[in-house]
Amino acid sequence: MPTPAFAGASLHRRAAVSQAANDRYLQALASVEDTTSLGELAARLCRPVRYQGRRVRALNPHAPDDAALLEAISRGEFTLNGLRNRDIRTLLFPKPARSQAEQKRQAAVISRKLHLLRAHRLIHKVSRTHRYQLTRAGRIAVTALIAARNACTTELTKMAA
Repeated sequence: MPTPAFAGASLHRRAAVSQAANDRYLQALASVEDTTSLGELAARLCRPVRYQGRRVRALNPHAPDDAALLEAISRGEFTLNGLRNRDIRTLLFPKPARSQAEQKRQAAVISRKLHLLRAHRLIHKVSRTHRYQLTRAGRIAVTALIAARNACTTELTKMAA
């Protein structure tokens, strides 16, 4: 248990961390009410981009691999603390790796996917950690793409009319 002299020293840092977590949570709730059209959101993501001087492929939110990745990064448990390679790996590869080589291969696959998400500005790296956070634009885009993917045809037809 910290002594009273040290308890006050970390109070400002704890308040800042708590406020940042509350801000991320409120942004996640606000992404549901965004009025940007799905076409505008998808058009930006469905094109290749240049990141760090290299071409990065487009996202395809209807492809099974990219859809699973988008659903994994949008989970609520990552809103406050962020996500790590290990977190996404356990979601996309539910069976544990049988060997050290297979675990490294899976980690490399997830690293490339995280690079893809960073290139499209859906996530950003939290400095001095191995964690990533969804950006505000990323949360809006991912929420809209998942909602569109899960919507039935009758709902979409009613909204289009």
